[in-house]
Amino acid sequence: MIYWLYPYLQELWQPLFALNYIGVRSAFAFACSLLLTIWLGKPLIKKLRAAGVGENASVCDDAAVAAAYASAQKQGVPTMGGVFWMTAILITILLFCRLDEPLVLIGAVLMVGMGTIGFLDDWIKFKGEGRNGMSRRTKFVASLSLAVGVVATYWALGDPTTGYPGIRNLYFPLLKDMFAEPGNLGWYGFGIFVAFQAFVILACSHAVNVTDGLDGLAAGSAIPSLIALSVATYFVGHDGYAEAFSLPFILGAGEVTVMAAAVLGATFGFLWYNGHPAEVFFGDSGSLPLGAAIAYFAIVAKQEFALPLLAGVFVVEVMTSLLQIYYYKFTGGKRLFLKAPIHHVWQLKRVPEQKIVVRFWIVAAVSAALGLLVIKVR
Repeated sequence: MIYWLYPYLQELWQPLFALNYIGVRSAFAFACSLLLTIWLGKPLIKKLRAAGVGENASVCDDAAVAAAYASAQKQGVPTMGGVFWMTAILITILLFCRLDEPLVLIGAVLMVGMGTIGFLDDWIKFKGEGRNGMSRRTKFVASLSLAVGVVATYWALGDPTTGYPGIRNLYFPLLKDMFAEPGNLGWYGFGIFVAFQAFVILACSHAVNVTDGLDGLAAGSAIPSLIALSVATYFVGHDGYAEAFSLPFILGAGEVTVMAAAVLGATFGFLWYNGHPAEVFFGDSGSLPLGAAIAYFAIVAKQEFALPLLAGVFVVEVMTSLLQIYYYKFTGGKRLFLKAPIHHVWQLKRVPEQKIVVRFWIVAAVSAALGLLVIKVR
């Protein structure tokens, strides 16, 4: 909205012409989203607590983990904090993003869709209509349908007549001139592309979801990933930087940087309340769209294969969870890890929660830095 108003605003004050620039609007988007999240958070957390929308430590498949949560005094801590986090992001996108940019609209639809699925899941838990919220099948089908629809729309932008060349290609880290071109394979390429990108979105959403549990763990671990991906989207959306770093130039990706800045600011704002001792947790209404946003920014920046580094903590968390499940099934009840996801191991060993979380933040920062290094040396 402000992008279209800046010609009139600069008549009032000439320096407001700077709102034309992506970097300036990204900075404003970050600050606006941060302040909105803090402003909206306090009253909404009070309302959530008054309504009884809180963590139920007893609802856990593992008695030891449930006891650890209860001893950490998490019983009754409000959840569904993703509601005010998402609200701040959407307001900021409306204010500072170009709403005629398809890549921004696709990302917004993905986040709102995942947020809606997560909200319904949280609501069912709150109402006691399902011990664990939606059935796994319903949640998976809804999430998969959304991801496939979003990726198919993204693919459609790669038609030669739309002016978005290169977005159907898949680029590999460290390999300067090597990339896959699914667009040359017709319907087979379409199927491969949609299946792969939908997997990236669903895997990242689930990864953030399983990480949300300790005070500040998910939000703090997401911040380095979002910073790195903001840089990546800006570089691929700028023809000069794209050429300098041997990256593909993706028309419109720069505008997604403003959106990424809004998500980053809101996540900092959420951490204001989610840091130890946590006053609120994301819930599925926040963790699912946060994971989807991280995946989408990687897709736009053509860094899907670098995502395991850019979002290293989340990858480790979800991989340990999946490995534990399948190892348990195939070995007839044996466990690969003491508990999964992996942060439960230190939680049950009585390592102070703040120390666990800060260590994970350090790993997240180092991993994201390595991801940027991989992009740089391509």
